[in-house]
Amino acid sequence: MAGLKSWNEIAPPHLDIVNGSFDEALFAADLGLVSKGEGPQDYLDAQLFVQKTYLTANLRTALVEIGNRLAGNPAAKAVHRMQTEFGGGKTHTLLSAYHLFGNARALSRTRLARQLSSSIKDGRLPQATVVVLDGSALTPDRTKENRSPGRTLLGHLAFQLGGQEAYEGVRAEDEARQATSTAHLVALLKRYTPCLILMDETLEYLAKTITADGDQGALTTNTLVFIKELTTAVANTPGACLVATLTASHLEDFTGINHEDLLERLAKIFGRTENVITPVEGDDIFPVLHTRLFQSTGTPAQRRTVADAYGDYYAEQFGDALPAVYRDPVYRDRIEAAYPFHPELIDLLTHRWGSLSGFQRTRGALRTLAHSIKALHAEGRISPLIHPGDIPLHDPGVRAEILKITGGSYLAALNADIIREDSRARIEDQRRGGEVEKLRLATKLATTAFVNSFGSDKVPGASDAQMTVGVGRPGLSRGALEDVRDTVKNVAWYMRYEGGRYRFTTEPNLNKVIVERESAVPEDAIAELLEKATKSVVPAESPWRTQTDVLSSADVRDEPRLTLALLDPEHRVEPSAPGAVRDAAHRILSEYDQSGRTNKNTLVLVAPDTGALGRARALARTLAAMRELRDDVHRLKRFNQEQQADLRERVVRAEDRLPGLLTTAYRHVFVLANGTGGSPPTTQHLDLGLPRASETVTSRVTERLRSGDGLLDRLAPAALLSDRFDLLPADVEAVEIEDLLKAFRRFPRLPKLASVEVLRDCLAEGVRRGVFGLVSGATWQAADAVIRIGEEISPDEIDFQPGTWLVRAARAQALRGPEAPPAHPSDASSPRTGTPIAPGTREPTTSEVPAPRPPSAGPTGLRLHIADVPADKVRDVVKVAVLPFAAQGAEVRVELNVSVRSSKPIPPHVIDLVVEEGLGQLGLRAETHEQ
Repeated sequence: MAGLKSWNEIAPPHLDIVNGSFDEALFAADLGLVSKGEGPQDYLDAQLFVQKTYLTANLRTALVEIGNRLAGNPAAKAVHRMQTEFGGGKTHTLLSAYHLFGNARALSRTRLARQLSSSIKDGRLPQATVVVLDGSALTPDRTKENRSPGRTLLGHLAFQLGGQEAYEGVRAEDEARQATSTAHLVALLKRYTPCLILMDETLEYLAKTITADGDQGALTTNTLVFIKELTTAVANTPGACLVATLTASHLEDFTGINHEDLLERLAKIFGRTENVITPVEGDDIFPVLHTRLFQSTGTPAQRRTVADAYGDYYAEQFGDALPAVYRDPVYRDRIEAAYPFHPELIDLLTHRWGSLSGFQRTRGALRTLAHSIKALHAEGRISPLIHPGDIPLHDPGVRAEILKITGGSYLAALNADIIREDSRARIEDQRRGGEVEKLRLATKLATTAFVNSFGSDKVPGASDAQMTVGVGRPGLSRGALEDVRDTVKNVAWYMRYEGGRYRFTTEPNLNKVIVERESAVPEDAIAELLEKATKSVVPAESPWRTQTDVLSSADVRDEPRLTLALLDPEHRVEPSAPGAVRDAAHRILSEYDQSGRTNKNTLVLVAPDTGALGRARALARTLAAMRELRDDVHRLKRFNQEQQADLRERVVRAEDRLPGLLTTAYRHVFVLANGTGGSPPTTQHLDLGLPRASETVTSRVTERLRSGDGLLDRLAPAALLSDRFDLLPADVEAVEIEDLLKAFRRFPRLPKLASVEVLRDCLAEGVRRGVFGLVSGATWQAADAVIRIGEEISPDEIDFQPGTWLVRAARAQALRGPEAPPAHPSDASSPRTGTPIAPGTREPTTSEVPAPRPPSAGPTGLRLHIADVPADKVRDVVKVAVLPFAAQGAEVRVELNVSVRSSKPIPPHVIDLVVEEGLGQLGLRAETHEQ
């Protein structure tokens, strides 16, 4: 991928992440459990914990401030409130303080302790008594789970500070579930300083007091009074420090409780004395994730190489199509800092998902990333970065985390559009093949839309820019990305495009509803649509009479006029075996009902291609379903105005596209030919190839026959006398012109005449130039016969009735006698070239013709650059500049750069017809770039 190494080559994950043996509890640290000696060893073992802790700038500031307060520095803040939005900051900070100041002596030689000590009073970590008041672990009554005789926070505080002796001093207030005085608390704290009080999940504890108090409110009020008195007491006790978190991770378990009111009251209490701590802020999360998930993230130079490659890619491929923030040099710094994650992925987890209670409660981000890394590493997915679109939603671990946020109702959407092998996005990847399938581009785009569909944003979903950065990587063209993105929008069943954003819902979208309706579309409705559209692509234009649905020879009249007939779809051509249709076509071309066909040279048949006709039938079915839905007023009310407008636009696009698909389908031409030397005619199969946007089947057949001289708008007089046409054998002097006309209609060895006027003009010109004569009479040798040669004659005078003969020039002159004026010498033509010979000149003799030069050795390779070729000359250019080389056995490759300029917008269905249908049938792909 543009020469960049895959992320897992530079940033190897920890082994437990790679093999999936990691303990998910590692990503859900719990202060209350640790204080009871329970939980993962990584959190229980103080040495191991500080060894794996990454010291962000904000975490360092907080720990230094706490350390100075415990060390007796009067300038240090006493009360601190934690404020975080993302797992891995709040609890980790509390645990850092718990271990560092509760085990200061044991940890004094660790790297983390040394980093902090130099900024703390006396140059060392102070050893303190640590009290943990964890609202999720404590209950407002006396239970053994509390591991304390206390019934209130006051009782738990006293017991943890000084054991039973300290508890006895507050027993009366605790058993009465009453608060105490500030002075009493100050005295208690001074006896056990330095002391550090850690309060976690405070709001949850207050919710429990409401439940335990039977909604009377006294216990809750007393608890709030105690917290207020405690903050004041700590602020007035040197060596005492309080660190608290106010919010709770799973208050949704407490229904009917006014969380906002409780939180507001708590905030007012702490607001009097607090110092707000935000240990992990902004991009501080990057190294935290790195430390927990990876052994290493490579060298600065390796990370910078990737960052610059992405910066160049965004600027060169997308320009102003991407917001400036992605093209700013600062964003390159963010890519380098976040590596191997794309910053967009971490921003998604921080800003969108960080506000979701389920996500915050379970520390889902770290678990999601851990499962994602495990799955991506195991599957060998190669990518310079891990993007939002790379999240492997098919992995059970990842999916479980996602569904905790989204709810199980989204499982149907995931199955239908993303994770199953037969999902809509997977099928699109497989249909396109190549690089798209290798990257699973459609699946990644759908994934990007899905993961952006949840969060606190007023407008959920991914914007065009977010879809781009969600999957875009160096080496992936903008055209391919946007083409697949637009296709996914039109094939997914649960993804919607509303207000410029792609998002998933639990309700089926238009695509799904249309597919459901398609199954109920009757066959006659499809046939009616196809019949109408088919007639529109085979108009009765000169020189043709046209008809459709020809199944047998009896369906086409035996007429002397040119007829272009489309075979019934039953006679569709399998590219690998066209023989069956050729045989059927031969019978229709050669026979009429139960007898032979007289006018064999006036009939042309066109059969449909199986694959293209199948696509046309599918579109007709979809169009019928969409029309039915459009007219279903009741069902249509379930969709918003934007979706209703989308449906109307889809109907119009399908109506415009269907004729084009049918023009593409009817590409196999069958005509009789080669019936020479008395042998019966054979059926020739001509493949028209792919159409231009404005062509019809009629115009394509006309152009193809004209280009091969199979259909003539003008006929040279000498051709009537040629051996090729064999209309006037050498031993025959004359032929009735009525028989000439019949011959052109009957004999497939002859070209087709666009009209009878072609033969009239040819005869008139032949007479004028003296190529032959026209003789009218009872017989051409009759004494009173009228002989015309070497004179002007109007074509209107020529009537194809018995009694008029074409007579060889010499014989006609002899019949006229010596008094007849000679043919105009200026009208004579060179028999070799057909070029008129100027008066007074003669043809060169054989001896005067220069001998051909011997061929000289030419180049073995050649490159032609032909610029500014208009559309109507492309086929001619191929004829004169490509095919001659191929005919010599040379290997010829053509690279086309097509520039399109239009005064009005180019309809999407035209582009689809060229890019998807046309080139796709040839096994070719095109990169399209809007200009």
